[in-house]
Amino acid sequence: MRVHATFALLLVIAVLGAGCTGDERPSPQTSQESVIRDAVSGINDELESVEAAVGENARVLGESGLTGAAGREALKQTLLEYPWAESSLVIAKDGVVVMAVPENYGEIVGRDLSYQPQVQRANREQVPIVSEVFPLEEGFSGISQSYPIFGTEYLGYTDITYRPDILIGRVIAPIINGTPYDAWATQTDGRVIYDTTPEEIGKNLFSDPVYQSPGLQEAFTRIVSEPSGSIEYSFYDLNWERNVTKEAVWDTAGIDGAEWRIVITRSLDAGERQKVAGSGIPPAANATDEMKDFVNEAAAYAREHGRTESLSAFNNPEGEFVRGELYIFAYSMNGTVLALPFQQGLIGTDRRGVHDPNGVAYIDAACRVAAEGGGSIYYVYPNPANGYAEELKLGYVAPVDDEWFVGSGVYIPGVGAGFTASEKDALVQRVKAARDYAQELGKEAASAAFNDLSGSFADGGAYIFAYGTDGETLALPYQPEFIGTNRLGFADRYGVKIIDWEIAAAKAGSGFVYVTYYNPDTGGDGLKLCYVAPVDDEWFVGSGVYAAET
Repeated sequence: MRVHATFALLLVIAVLGAGCTGDERPSPQTSQESVIRDAVSGINDELESVEAAVGENARVLGESGLTGAAGREALKQTLLEYPWAESSLVIAKDGVVVMAVPENYGEIVGRDLSYQPQVQRANREQVPIVSEVFPLEEGFSGISQSYPIFGTEYLGYTDITYRPDILIGRVIAPIINGTPYDAWATQTDGRVIYDTTPEEIGKNLFSDPVYQSPGLQEAFTRIVSEPSGSIEYSFYDLNWERNVTKEAVWDTAGIDGAEWRIVITRSLDAGERQKVAGSGIPPAANATDEMKDFVNEAAAYAREHGRTESLSAFNNPEGEFVRGELYIFAYSMNGTVLALPFQQGLIGTDRRGVHDPNGVAYIDAACRVAAEGGGSIYYVYPNPANGYAEELKLGYVAPVDDEWFVGSGVYIPGVGAGFTASEKDALVQRVKAARDYAQELGKEAASAAFNDLSGSFADGGAYIFAYGTDGETLALPYQPEFIGTNRLGFADRYGVKIIDWEIAAAKAGSGFVYVTYYNPDTGGDGLKLCYVAPVDDEWFVGSGVYAAET
């Protein structure tokens, strides 16, 4: 959902990945009413499934005691069952944390959280609760879905924590894919908890400055105050250039105290598209080198002409810094958009933490690479020259100075970048199981097991690898010649420093990255979506799934 202060009734629903012009009419099988019905039903099913799993953990903890080994194992298995979840805690009735899983959050154990309203509520009400979003001790803003623990008396509660946009997105994305619909979700306090435009997640409909027109406040008030309904309002078109009419239908999902307004929208009068990047000449055969030269030229221009004049030039869709598929974008080192000539509604937006459809935090990666002197990254982004289909891009960024950087990107043809939810779930489960194994056995024994070609961890392209956060290779079963070597700075054939990227993701707590790397199942290189997770501060494990070539 994207809004702009210059319009009185402007509720912007991002359609970057949908590729719909608004003149499409849904079939009876994909009516707006059926989409909202399936979305709400699916979200509630997910919440009820989590409730049942956490409830079973509570039963085990009631029998084994709050710190029993059986309880810890139950929590670990639940986190493997729901690989998109972050952590699980056991909190005693006095508000003190007595168990934390995975072990990476062990420093939380012993912490008194009785001051937190969410902890007070859980211990006071002693019923299953789905909290509102709040800053968790684990270091991120998310939801605690909790269940009370009873022995001979009330003992405390256990929970599972996650980001609500991930749970909601798992349900909604496959429902709206291939339809003319878009979606967003909010708590009744106005906090946006899901949006197909990730930049909107976390904003508040009633306090964010861009939402303050009377018409918007009236629309938002209706949506949060009424459990269901429909409304029409205006928003930017696909190119963020003109105002169109949007029809929205909303309903309520949630259990155990949660009320989530789920909003499904479609455009009524999108009109003709304006010029978009990629609609001109096709990229040259040496597009990668051309892109790098283009970015370095833009960086030199910015140093010579200064920030104000340069950003004006970069933001001109008819200017010299738009050349066929290539255009220059610019960001501050803290992730704020400075130039995006074909998505100018995003200018001024903080995009830190924004991820692509496969969960890769590419804006954070671009900021890091730029701050380190520049270089290449991968990301999946809508291709306006191909109906806004999500396609793999190779990006290149270069710093202008210590405060901001410029970049560009080129689509890589013939490489599939679509990974299913089941593929990603299996990948995360595999890595988290390896992490748990490593935490139990220690670095030496676990690395030996990961390197054993006859063992369960060396499963063809699904093998487990491990590195130190200093770049030392600890486990690489199909390339044993690298064991013990330091691969910091190693770049793949597109120039992406993949080990550095994996280290950064591990230090951030875990995450997805793209690499182009040797596939033992085919004997050649292939694009690989990797997931990495830290064992501790000194080393991490990872694995990947290879993309199918198109």
